[in-house]
Amino acid sequence: MIAESINTPNSSNTSKKMEEWFEGLLNSLKVDQIQLQTGTADEEKMRLYGNMINGKYHEMFSDMRSNSSQFFIEHLVKEYLLELKNQNVKTIHLALELSDAKVLVWTEISDDDERSEDGLILSEAKINAKYSKYGFHISSTIVESSDSIPVPPHYSLIRI
Repeated sequence: MIAESINTPNSSNTSKKMEEWFEGLLNSLKVDQIQLQTGTADEEKMRLYGNMINGKYHEMFSDMRSNSSQFFIEHLVKEYLLELKNQNVKTIHLALELSDAKVLVWTEISDDDERSEDGLILSEAKINAKYSKYGFHISSTIVESSDSIPVPPHYSLIRI
């Protein structure tokens, strides 16, 4: 990783990688500048640079937070669903409610399906262990068929 290698003695590979990265960054900034000057930049890019240029740091960081939340929540959900598949979890209903920093999971499983229940708990634990350091987590509710509790209306049903 670049951050780790910056703190170690310079090797030619690290130096080359760093040079390429900065060169790419400067080229991207130049392209962005041209797009802004010619009015061909997309709305998101114009907003980002407009906020930076005009010192609207609250708006800039609010946008960055929204983008980072979207990034982390998307990856968290994908990895959670893959983990459920790896754990061979069998659900009757699986529903999610997404927010800025957490994913609420509503799951209905068959009565006495201990294997799926254990898989759900383990999947949540694995994902939370990975993403909690970034401020994101999953919180699950597990019900059995005999509980006869419907999926809350603010959750979205998904299929795995």
